[in-house]
Amino acid sequence: MSARMEGPAPVNFECPRESDVLDALASARWPNRVDRELADHVASCVVCQDVITVASAIQTDHDSAWREASVPSSGQMWWRAEMRARQDAIRDASRPVTVAQGMAVLFALVVVAVGGWFAWPSIYGLFSALSTGDTQSATATTAFASSLFIRLAIAMGAFLIVAPLAIYVVLSEK
Repeated sequence: MSARMEGPAPVNFECPRESDVLDALASARWPNRVDRELADHVASCVVCQDVITVASAIQTDHDSAWREASVPSSGQMWWRAEMRARQDAIRDASRPVTVAQGMAVLFALVVVAVGGWFAWPSIYGLFSALSTGDTQSATATTAFASSLFIRLAIAMGAFLIVAPLAIYVVLSEK
């Protein structure tokens, strides 16, 4: 004796007329403008009834979203595209200027460093003569270094004023 389990028949979740029902819904023919055969089939087929329920809900949601969509006018879209293109062109054109400004700041820093390098012996000699109390050497060194020191101090003061402004201009994106 074989123990064979028999249960309910398997449920079929496919219907050959399902695509016809979906076509009728998509073309807005359901339920008033379909042929009698398809309407009778849907009335007797559980799968097609489910398809109608789900697809009509999706279609209703799609239609309401389509009605509520706020599409800007073509003139507004054209204006936005023109503004975006203009801003992109300005950004592309300003890149070489930004690079040139950065190079100018770098060059100014190098000039200040080289000037400080060459002026250091005179400045060091002035401070060492003043600290040792050698008045004759200090007077000679002071005469030479004072003019150099004044020029260097003016240059450094100007650099301290101009450098932050130059860095701001280089790094700002306006």
